[in-house]
Amino acid sequence: MRSILLPPYSRLPDGNSAEADRILVVDDEPAILFAYRKLIEKDGMTVDISATLEDAIRNIRAHRYLAVIADMRLAGTDNGDGLEILRVIRKERPGTKTILATGYGDSEIEKMARALGVSYYFKKPVAPSDILEALREFHASAVYPSVAVPS
Repeated sequence: MRSILLPPYSRLPDGNSAEADRILVVDDEPAILFAYRKLIEKDGMTVDISATLEDAIRNIRAHRYLAVIADMRLAGTDNGDGLEILRVIRKERPGTKTILATGYGDSEIEKMARALGVSYYFKKPVAPSDILEALREFHASAVYPSVAVPS
């Protein structure tokens, strides 16, 4: 069930910027990247994917995103990748919404994520409907800023 009372969209109306429907997904698991891409593109948004912290930062610097969905831990790193992504976004793209997902979270990590401005913090497994609900909320506020989005 949709969380907003706006019609589904396939593309933004003329005059709106393309970044209002562009999403970056950051995860080291190819199956997760594939699933998120299919899920989100089906809802009419453009999806870029990154499997590493370095690639995610390059994408964030190269493009404007409505939202970035990031895993907390990426393979071969010190396990703080999600927080580093939040730091880069906060500094360089403060208007970008963020969703952090983790299978290893605790209250301290959540506290740090919230201090860095995370929009949503989810513990894995995350229901696809929760991701879409958050993205639709972000999209509605970007495209229709004067429309109140129910919680």
